[in-house]
Amino acid sequence: MYRKHLMVGLLTWALTPALQAADLLEVYQDAVQEDAELAIEKARLEQAKAQISQATSYLLPQVEASGTFSQTDMDGAPETSENLNVTLSANQALFNAEAWYGRQAADSSFAAVEAQYRDAEQGLLLRVAEAYFEALRAEDNLRSLQAEERAIQRQLEQVREQHEVGLIAITDVLEAQAAYDSVKAARLGAEGALMISYEGLEQITNQRYPQVATLSEDMPISNPIPNDRQAWVDTALESSLNLAAARAGLEAANKNLSSRRSRHLPTLSLFGTYSQDSDVQNRYGGDNQLTLGIQGSLEIYGGGRTSAEIREGSYSLEEARYNAELARRQILQQTRSLFTQVSTNVLTVQARQQSIRSAESALEATRSGYEVGTRNIVDVLNAERAVWSAQRDYDAARYDYVVNYLRLQRAAGQLDVADLQELNNWLSLAGR
Repeated sequence: MYRKHLMVGLLTWALTPALQAADLLEVYQDAVQEDAELAIEKARLEQAKAQISQATSYLLPQVEASGTFSQTDMDGAPETSENLNVTLSANQALFNAEAWYGRQAADSSFAAVEAQYRDAEQGLLLRVAEAYFEALRAEDNLRSLQAEERAIQRQLEQVREQHEVGLIAITDVLEAQAAYDSVKAARLGAEGALMISYEGLEQITNQRYPQVATLSEDMPISNPIPNDRQAWVDTALESSLNLAAARAGLEAANKNLSSRRSRHLPTLSLFGTYSQDSDVQNRYGGDNQLTLGIQGSLEIYGGGRTSAEIREGSYSLEEARYNAELARRQILQQTRSLFTQVSTNVLTVQARQQSIRSAESALEATRSGYEVGTRNIVDVLNAERAVWSAQRDYDAARYDYVVNYLRLQRAAGQLDVADLQELNNWLSLAGR
């Protein structure tokens, strides 16, 4: 049943008109609307924004209205006494260091979450590109194995014919059959890998794509710009959003600790109260009272809670400090490694391209040697498979270059939609 569904899916993919193929930007636009990870970061950003308003509220006027209505039955009185009391009170902080530092901590926390959200946006760009080129890698791998299978099958048919007329031994037929069975098994695995790769795209975008546009052979493979590792490191230390989030988190932890320490300081506020106390039946009149004043308070002992929270804040600050240092070291390592990897990918692509030409020349020479009896069928089969293996290695090297370059840009905080747009210009439906 699985094989049936797999073949139906691949047949549908192969017969789908080329015009329905999606390009990189189309996939990214779908991902922006549907990606769950980015939506989570967006919700966290809105939470942090709301926390700023909460922290600000402690510094703004506090106004409260209250009222009571009561009935009193007195022994010997012919009627029940009913009383209504309405109170309006207002309070404005004049000095509250805890609330002031709390507001600054909320600002720093928002800056950290905002940097994380922007980093998540770049992360989405990268995840889309990785999934997209993984699908292309799987397509090229399958296409190459299909071509290799056809070539080995033709070779198998030829040696069978030669064996039937007595020109070669059965050993050559068995060798060709083994090679054909091996590449057929690899092709079946590649079919499953292709469908899985499209599932990866669907997981990000919540969309199914029958095809995606291929990467043009004309796309230039060049060294990073600038071609200077230290320049990329300097840019990363200045612009990395992951590092910016860690630094903002450190500042938030510092302000939060200051807020907790400020609980040992006095608070000062201006207050006003207006109350009206009246008899509902108006038999005794009523009293109105207006009170204005300044109120101060100082915690003498709170059961040790404040001291414990200060200790907690101290360790939170220490954690944030190490997080910032860890983020700095990771950015340094990632940027240096990715720059080296991209530079190596450029040379690898060139070497893989040359290896294809060498493998093709070796195949021609091996075939000629087989025709004159200096080479056997195993040599021919190995040379045939070497050509297709070289092609797959070349395709993989190009995709590695593209993805690693995008990873380098993200590590440096430089990845944006324009980079996908530029890459998208090198995608085409040619060869479908």
